[in-house]
Amino acid sequence: MNWAVLRREWGAVTFVLTVIAGLIVVPLALYFTGVGPGQIATPNLNTSSTARATSVHSPTPSPSPSPSASPSK
Repeated sequence: MNWAVLRREWGAVTFVLTVIAGLIVVPLALYFTGVGPGQIATPNLNTSSTARATSVHSPTPSPSPSPSASPSK
């Protein structure tokens, strides 16, 4: 093995070793995560299209009381 190549291309070698380690660690982590007791709790989400509003209603402004004219003395 030519050690000069490894010293010159240490970044590429490190990248390849990291990818190989990831190919081993990630499947193991996913396997052991799914082996736990019980079921995975999933939230009950309503994603049907009937939950959407069919039309948008803007609130109607209520009439504001107009200031009454007070008699001046």
